[in-house]
Amino acid sequence: MSFAPLQFLALLPLACLITCLLVACLCCSLLPITQLQQLTTDTMTTTKVCLLTGASGTIGFAIADALKASSTDALKWHIIVIGRRPPSDHCDKFLKVDSLSDEDAVTAVLDDHFESVKNGSDPSLNRLDLLVNCAGCSLGNEPICDVSAADFRMVMELNVVVPFILSKYAMKKMATPDGGRIINIGSVADQAPRLHSIPYTTSKVALRGLNRCLSVEGRFLSETTKSNAEGGVVAVCLVNPGNVKSAIMSEEEAARRAKEEGFVEADDVGKFVANIANLPNETNALECMLMPTRQPLIGRG
Repeated sequence: MSFAPLQFLALLPLACLITCLLVACLCCSLLPITQLQQLTTDTMTTTKVCLLTGASGTIGFAIADALKASSTDALKWHIIVIGRRPPSDHCDKFLKVDSLSDEDAVTAVLDDHFESVKNGSDPSLNRLDLLVNCAGCSLGNEPICDVSAADFRMVMELNVVVPFILSKYAMKKMATPDGGRIINIGSVADQAPRLHSIPYTTSKVALRGLNRCLSVEGRFLSETTKSNAEGGVVAVCLVNPGNVKSAIMSEEEAARRAKEEGFVEADDVGKFVANIANLPNETNALECMLMPTRQPLIGRG
């Protein structure tokens, strides 16, 4: 019995060694688990890329704001703005183009951007999931005898030709199994024109025709883009806002409409567009109107 303490002391080094080995094994096993958890978190977050025009305007800015606000842990929006002027916020990348109606210039700028992304630090952004055609103008709101052909052409260029150019590029970039979505911002004017609005209304009616044609092209993406999209589709949608107060409207006209018709808040238009943008590409909202309840669309003149 007198040897028991000595035997216990002799076992202490062995016990310490076993304890150290257990701690070391535990630490080694925890490191991969932590890395695996981080990898799983990163994998679960999808970043989608949106190309937006007109972001420096009232509605375009609201759309960018709403898209960013709709981001979640599972889905984040990366917004590229293309045009002459950068927006004040909600833009991850600004691509300057002096004239959006110059197809060669637009194509070159977009090609350069995506090529640099492909060879950059985050090549996963070399994709295009959403195009929002929001740039537009409203020249020539005068009696037809005072509307010049130059103003008419300018409105058609920005409101119709520019969406055509960008949609053509987007279709090619979206020609993947994931497909994509195009949202065109039109106007309720394509249903019921106001007096003295020939260039603007004509352009919005033409945009509705373009939207319908694009929606058919998007259903047959491989044939449309002469590529192997492997079942991918491009959903194409037209959102027609009613009265939205913006800088292109005179103070007198804004006061009249506020009294007689009301306004839709630009933020509500932005949220509406963001909701459509977050739909699966297999679901489309072909043509939508968002307008003040009091706006006399039907029967106005």
